[in-house]
Amino acid sequence: PAHRRRPMRAFGCVAAICLLASARAALPGAKVTGLAAPASALPAAPAHRSSLERSVASILPVHALTNTALGVPVTEATTFAVSLLATSPGFKDFVHFFSTGYGLSMAAMATFAMSSTMVTTPAALVHNFGCAVHGGRLAHFVATRESWKSRDQRLQELEKNYDAKKRAKVWIAYSALYALMFTPCLAHIRNPAFANSVVPKPFRGPMVAGGLVIQWSGILVQTLADNAKQAHKRGLREAGKRDTWLDKGLYSKTRHPNYLGEAMVHVGSLLAGAPALTGTLQAAGAALGTAGISFSLLAAVKKYDAIASKKYGRDKRYKEWVARTGGILPKI
Repeated sequence: PAHRRRPMRAFGCVAAICLLASARAALPGAKVTGLAAPASALPAAPAHRSSLERSVASILPVHALTNTALGVPVTEATTFAVSLLATSPGFKDFVHFFSTGYGLSMAAMATFAMSSTMVTTPAALVHNFGCAVHGGRLAHFVATRESWKSRDQRLQELEKNYDAKKRAKVWIAYSALYALMFTPCLAHIRNPAFANSVVPKPFRGPMVAGGLVIQWSGILVQTLADNAKQAHKRGLREAGKRDTWLDKGLYSKTRHPNYLGEAMVHVGSLLAGAPALTGTLQAAGAALGTAGISFSLLAAVKKYDAIASKKYGRDKRYKEWVARTGGILPKI
């Protein structure tokens, strides 16, 4: 329906503007102002600096726009191109755009960024490595889970409704979303010294540390939740029992702990990368990417809760479980 396509078109326009604007400074011949001077042009460190300050300064290189991977500049534009490449199999298998392609895209962009020749910091590497681990694990899980064939069958009608022109629009929109979601990681590895940061200096360290803890905790939560759900389904099939919901472990606290983990990954990534953001447009792109995945997760919760309610809604035990759990966040 037209009213459903309009938000996607609007998102595509906004995403394109943010990507192009934030990449402008990296284009050849662009005028870049307000950036830190090259290391060779910086004055010598004051003698009164403590040994700790000098040690920290030695692993925090100044901001640079010249980092490359295999001779290719690592910019918003090139990471978007990597995202397009990773999601392109969706032209053959439509669901790839927003399933396996999502994980592959995030892992590919993180790997591309980490292969940069620019010297960076442990925090920036841990941040990007977390994105690569999350994306790779998610892509592998989606590609191999046992229920995938039945899901393919349910999506056969969807495959017929999307011709090449429609798929191209979906391809660009989802690839742009993934590139925007990757913005905090990209900013962190390109600007590990937080030059011209939009975040006040006293908050930078705590935000990075807290963000990395949340990001990696989210990876753990989602992994445990996905594995528990698959083990539950496998056990039911092997025992010849009817399909039912899982209400043990993490699922005793929230109905969708896998989505909780996903949200933690991206909120943590945004926090860890925020100090490296250097302008309003770049910050807007990062915020838009995080908001996009957040709205997608909320929509998925609503969808799957409705499906489960239709299947189990008459069961008293199911109603009790729903009453004591949250959709994503555990009830207090």
